[in-house]
Amino acid sequence: MARVTIDDLWLKDDDDGNPPSATARRSLANARDPQKARVPEKWRSNRYGSGMRWRCRWFVVKPDGTKQSKTKAFDKLCDAEEFQAALEDDIRRGRYIDPNADQRLFRDVADQWIETKLDIKPSTLGRYQRELRVYINPTWGDKTLREITLKDLQSWVTGLQKGDYKAELPVNKKGVMRKPKPLSARSIRNIVKVVMAAVFEYAITNKWIRENLAKQVVTPKIETKDEDMVFLTVPEVELLADTAADNGRDVDGLLIRFLAYTGVRINEALALQIQDLDFKGRKARIRRTWSDDGNGKMQLGTPKNGEARTIALPGSLIAQLEKLAEDQSKSEFLFRAKRGGYIHDHNWRTRVWYPTVKAVGMEDEGVNIHSLRHTYASIAIANGADVKTLQKQLGHATASITLDIYAALWPERLNEVADAVDQARLDGIAKAKEEAEKAKAKAAAKFKKAESGIGHDELDKAA
Repeated sequence: MARVTIDDLWLKDDDDGNPPSATARRSLANARDPQKARVPEKWRSNRYGSGMRWRCRWFVVKPDGTKQSKTKAFDKLCDAEEFQAALEDDIRRGRYIDPNADQRLFRDVADQWIETKLDIKPSTLGRYQRELRVYINPTWGDKTLREITLKDLQSWVTGLQKGDYKAELPVNKKGVMRKPKPLSARSIRNIVKVVMAAVFEYAITNKWIRENLAKQVVTPKIETKDEDMVFLTVPEVELLADTAADNGRDVDGLLIRFLAYTGVRINEALALQIQDLDFKGRKARIRRTWSDDGNGKMQLGTPKNGEARTIALPGSLIAQLEKLAEDQSKSEFLFRAKRGGYIHDHNWRTRVWYPTVKAVGMEDEGVNIHSLRHTYASIAIANGADVKTLQKQLGHATASITLDIYAALWPERLNEVADAVDQARLDGIAKAKEEAEKAKAKAAAKFKKAESGIGHDELDKAA
């Protein structure tokens, strides 16, 4: 059984091994000044009257199997006894938390947590490291786990929303660090509810703290509104594509059409190799994507949800796509830079996308690359696509994600459903009535036949 011993740091046994008398203990307990208590010198320890009197002492078993002594001091015996009871119960039930374990710096715990992230994509790891370095550690890195309170965390979240927070931001062209800006609800959620909460969870797993404060903090609500998403019309897509081709290359216009009429993410499209396309079957295999390795370099990895998928290609683009693939090896990228090789999406945005959006007068309308993906979804839904089909084409992990984003685009069919239910009711009533009439007629015929038979029998008996 786990034991926690309470030591009296002010009193000791005398040289003959005799413990302090009850009279001496009573006198010390009743004295306001321990030096004036009637306690003989032989029972006074070296610490008599100095510091906290009571000490709880226990042992814990370290991961290597060795025992380590732990202590905690108290002014009052009742507090020590309360701690003793609670700690012994925690040890028995496997809930033991080292009272000093929360003295670790948040920065050190976060570093240890990062080292365990061996099963995630480099781009995700890079994002975690960036959010720790830029947003979290400037405020919390040098604080111990014990010093972080729910109240302070909530104030920090409010600061993130208002742009009032410490941050390690890059410097501008003049060498001055940029000022913090208000963060979006989604960014705050990722920083607090994903990264910071995961660090706390790691600390809980290691029994350094008991609760995850980051999960208790209230963060701004993420609202996905129709007005936040831009849906282009087909003529607008064509205008963007034609303008990009006129001011750049034909492949630039084709890439815009490809994104708008297939719904794939730009770095999925730029990672396509010619061997991934089946022109006759009008299919393409999305099995890779370009992503940041966390250090600003692009590398090929699995798609966002970690799974490859097959998408359908619009027939009107097949001829142009085949022309891009003409005389190229199967391992060559479909969309290629002017001198060959892959297209870096950041460079393409700067060189082609932004100038094109400005040239057609859409720079103030919230149009971005992702608008092409939204446009595909809106066109597909308007033309009868169901949620599962759209999920597979877009590469969402679940159909619920698709619904969360695009539910408002599906036409309301409440009246249709009500009419269908009503018609089913009327059909059911009519069918039941018809069957009842048939049963009634059948019963009447049977009764009539039976009545006729009973009449003859009665006459025979009477005779």
